[in-house]
Amino acid sequence: MWGLRVLIPLLGAGALQVSQDPDELWVAAGDRVTLGCRVLEADPWDLLWLEWVKDVGRRVLCAARLRPTTPTPSAPCTPRLHLAWHPPRATLSLLQARGDDVGRYLCRVTLEIPRYATATGNGTRLSVDTAVADGGHQADTAIYVNVLPPSAQAPKEVLPPPPEMENSWYQEGLYHARDLPSTPQP
Repeated sequence: MWGLRVLIPLLGAGALQVSQDPDELWVAAGDRVTLGCRVLEADPWDLLWLEWVKDVGRRVLCAARLRPTTPTPSAPCTPRLHLAWHPPRATLSLLQARGDDVGRYLCRVTLEIPRYATATGNGTRLSVDTAVADGGHQADTAIYVNVLPPSAQAPKEVLPPPPEMENSWYQEGLYHARDLPSTPQP
């Protein structure tokens, strides 16, 4: 087993590291999702700031100021997000995953006391299968029907005009329209 003497040189004096698990996660819409973040610091620390960030827009989803002995953060994130802290591990839980939850989630840690240091995890790619939520069809799946477009259908037979219209003003109007000059007359 690794002793503290081996761990400190590997991390470097006071090196802050963050690792995440899993690297990739596939869930069905409506499932609960748990993302893990492990904070590794060779030196003792008193205060750090932990943030979960989604890569789309880099907006902070959840953040908390943590102490090594405090088991949970003092403030909830949102009704759908919950942050838990069990040193040295933080977890972000998403209640009832939705299609808009798809993306890469990053755990970002800033050590505040005794010295300033920052590190970001490798990220977790979340994919949400919405097939169950919308009745069994993917939202972007096209449904094809075996129907020919009107241009591919057989041509319709053109019927001659009714006999009562042959010698009417209708026919005369057609003849006059054909005899119109192509350039305007003054």
